[in-house]
Amino acid sequence: MGKMKRMRQKLHTAAVKSKKDKSTTIKDDEEMMEDTSLMPPPPAPSIGENFFQNVNIPALALLAQKLPDFDASSAVTSKTFKGHNLKKKDKQKIRHEVWMSKVDKLQTVKKKEKERKRKQKTPIVGDLTPIEDALPTLELLMKKSTGETTKRFFIFLHRENQEKPRPIPQEKKRKKQLLEDITLFHKIVQHPLFKENASGTIKEHLKHKLEMEQEEDRLALKKEKNEMLRKM
Repeated sequence: MGKMKRMRQKLHTAAVKSKKDKSTTIKDDEEMMEDTSLMPPPPAPSIGENFFQNVNIPALALLAQKLPDFDASSAVTSKTFKGHNLKKKDKQKIRHEVWMSKVDKLQTVKKKEKERKRKQKTPIVGDLTPIEDALPTLELLMKKSTGETTKRFFIFLHRENQEKPRPIPQEKKRKKQLLEDITLFHKIVQHPLFKENASGTIKEHLKHKLEMEQEEDRLALKKEKNEMLRKM
C-alpha cells in the first residue's frame, strides 16, 4: 500500500490588497524603469588600458611570500604541507621517506666509525719495502727542516727590525704626504708618455716598482743573514 500524502495548509491567509495599492505599485515600477532608461550606461574599459601600471611590488616581498619546499626542510610538520593540495596517503609517504633518509644517514655514520675502528685494530701484513723506498729518509727531513727554520728565523728578525707603522700618522706627516702626492699627480698627468698611453704607463710603472721592492727585501734579508752568521 502506498504512502498517503496530504497537502500542507497555511495557518494565515494573505491580506487582500486594494485597487489603489495595486495602481500605486505599478506607477512606481514604471517610474523606476524610466529613470534607469534615462541613465547613461557605464563606460566600457578600453582594450589597450594597462591595469597594472600603478602597481609596484618589491622583489623582497615576493621572496618572503614564497612557501618553503618540504624537500629542503629538515623536519616535516603540519605547516610543511600548508598550501599543497596533497592527500593523506601522500603526506604519510613523504614523512616516511624523510624519516628513512635520517635513519640511513645515522646507519652510514655508524658503519663508517665501525670500519675505521676495525682498520685500526688489524695489523698491516705484507712487503713494506716499496713504502719505505718512497718515504724520505730522516737526514733529508732534518736538512729540510733546518733550512726552513733558519729561513723563517731570518724573516722574523727582518720584520722585527723594521719600524712598525703607526695606525694613524701625525698631522704634519699627513699634510706633507698629501702635498707630495698632489705634486706627483700633476707631474704624471703632464708627462708625454702618460698622455699617449695612460694604462700602459701605469702598468709598466707598477711592474718596475714591485720588482724594486722585491729586490730591496731580498738584499736586506741577505745582509741581515750575513751579519747574524758573523756574530755566531
